[in-house]
Amino acid sequence: MNNFSLYYRMLLSSGYIAWLRLSSQFTRTLLGTTWIGISLILTISILGLIYGTLTGVSNWRSYWIYASLGILCWNTISGSISNSCSLLDRSRDRLLNQYLPLSLFIIEEWLYNCFIFLIGFSMVFLLLIPFNPNLFNIFLHGGWLGLANILLGCLFFSLIISPLAVILPDICQLTPIFLQISFLASPILFYKQSLGKLYWVSNLNPLYFWIRIAREPYIGNLNLSLQICFLVSQVVLVFTLIIWVDKLQMKLVRRL
Repeated sequence: MNNFSLYYRMLLSSGYIAWLRLSSQFTRTLLGTTWIGISLILTISILGLIYGTLTGVSNWRSYWIYASLGILCWNTISGSISNSCSLLDRSRDRLLNQYLPLSLFIIEEWLYNCFIFLIGFSMVFLLLIPFNPNLFNIFLHGGWLGLANILLGCLFFSLIISPLAVILPDICQLTPIFLQISFLASPILFYKQSLGKLYWVSNLNPLYFWIRIAREPYIGNLNLSLQICFLVSQVVLVFTLIIWVDKLQMKLVRRL
């Protein structure tokens, strides 16, 4: 019980440090962390307009919801994976000087990404409500499960990739290539039907499953049983990986 209480307090400290890191990036700006949402909205507007026009979108109201949530979720999960490649290397000095569980450093980075996601989602969600006033009800009646799933997915990948990037440094070189190809070949900004006979290509990206499960509730495909089962499965996997990562701590630190 004492160990659990100590870990919980350290977890709260990690959350506070993650928020300070995020806030410090915008201390000299007038709009602060609002820039996270502004940059996201500009990205969605430009890319959405281009892809929507190229693919001949007919129902723009539905498309903006589809594209906005697709970009938001993709940026979150791809950014989390990219940062995980260099996470332990960036945290080397702290790992050597602070006797803390290795998992806390990964969770701190994850919380940092969660704050970015929540700020971006809040601003984008408010702008999307005029396109579908029922979005808020969808969020309350199960839509939040999809968001929880993609955030847990980010932690899941971070717990796997962070230690593997230390053991196999080539992962850091392969990751940007994989993410770029995955983005271009996945129906994030275009509908799967736009690929025609090549629609099967979209099934090759394993990351797209997380995008789809987070976005589908808001485009009329809420499946509560799938969302809950996937959430529970991820929670179990995450706790298992935390134990595994902490056991590898000394071996990983020696490699840094």
